Amino acid sequence: MHITDLPHWQRQKMAVIERLHRDLARYTDPIFQIVLFAAVTYLPCFGLLMISGAVPVGALAALLVISTAVLVIASPAFALAITIEAYFRRHIAQLPRPASHGSK
Repeated sequence: MHITDLPHWQRQKMAVIERLHRDLARYTDPIFQIVLFAAVTYLPCFGLLMISGAVPVGALAALLVISTAVLVIASPAFALAITIEAYFRRHIAQLPRPASHGSK
């Protein structure tokens, strides 16, 4: 029997991976929120522009430019954050859940 097969080892491994996921979520969650806010701002402005067919002026143009710039600048960080989240979710799902002590 290998030490890695022991239930205690598996619980420790799961705890470490979940802790790393929570620690990195402090950095990935704000990226998701920034991109979501920029997309929620961009899509209605762009939709209004497409429906009206007019050249955007004033506040609409400013919102469109700012949200586009945020989306373009944040896209590499967004791709990295998605990759990190997918990696941890996949590893957490693959870990065997240890049996609880109370069940017989």
